[in-house]
Amino acid sequence: MSEKSVINPKHYEFTLRGHTFQVVDLMEERFPDDAHLSQALKYLMRAGRKADSSYLKDVGKCLWWCARAIMFKGGKYVELPPGTPTSEEIATSSGRGKALRVSTTGINAKGMQVR
Repeated sequence: MSEKSVINPKHYEFTLRGHTFQVVDLMEERFPDDAHLSQALKYLMRAGRKADSSYLKDVGKCLWWCARAIMFKGGKYVELPPGTPTSEEIATSSGRGKALRVSTTGINAKGMQVR
């Protein structure tokens, strides 16, 4: 595997009207101070493009990060649709271990998913 494919994988590269860009460029430009929405954009943009990740899983991760953004800005509870990945699934798939503790149906004001 080349260094370019590790640093700039194809599932994060897009060409629009003759211009090629990386999702990270959009993330930094649009959400420089919002890590939650930046991550949501990343998963939305790669949905259906990464070989070992399904479209539905990536869209679910996008929803999860959007819910976290709402909670971070003071929301009280966000109902997540059935099948949305849990924090544990997201952390495990990103190689970070179990960074967040959650279950499956919603996120409360402390960012904890609740049943």
